[in-house]
Amino acid sequence: MRRLRPQIVRLARFSGVGLTCFAIQAGILLALERAGVPGPAANATGFLASAQVNFLLSTYFTWADRRLPRGDPWTRRWLPFQATVAVSLACNTGVYALARALFPDHLPPVAAAAAGVCAGALLTYLASDFLVFRPRKAAQTDHFGASLDDHRRPAAALTGPNGGTAAD
Repeated sequence: MRRLRPQIVRLARFSGVGLTCFAIQAGILLALERAGVPGPAANATGFLASAQVNFLLSTYFTWADRRLPRGDPWTRRWLPFQATVAVSLACNTGVYALARALFPDHLPPVAAAAAGVCAGALLTYLASDFLVFRPRKAAQTDHFGASLDDHRRPAAALTGPNGGTAAD
C-alpha cells in the first residue's frame, strides 16, 4: 500500500493539472470558434497552448520529485514532452472531429473536446511517467544515495581516524 499511495497522489495531481489545462483549452476553443475559426483548428490551437502550461505544471507539481540533475538543460524534458503532445494532439483532434461528425447537432464543441482529452489522457500519463519524467539515476561521482538529494559519501570515501579511509 505504501508504494501505491505516491502513484495515487501523482494521478490526482495529473488529473488536477489536466482539468486546469482543459479549462484553458476550452476557453481558447470557444473564443476562436466565435471568431470564425473552424472547430478542429480552434481545438488544436487551444490544445497546443494548454500543453505549454501543462509542461510547466507537470515539471513543478505533478512530477516535482523527479528533478533533473543540476546542469541538465530543461530541453531534455521539454522536447520529449512536445513529442508526446504531438501524438496526443493527433489522438485528441481525431476523437474531437469524429465526435462532432457523429453528433453534429447534439454534441457541443466543449463536450467533443472533453472526449478528445479523455482519449489522450492515459497515453499522456504513461508517456510522462515512463519517458518524459522518468526517474533519473544520479551520477556516482555526484550522488551516492538512491535519490538526487542524498550527498553522503560511501564509507570507503570517508577518512578514518588514522588518516586512511574509513573502510581500511
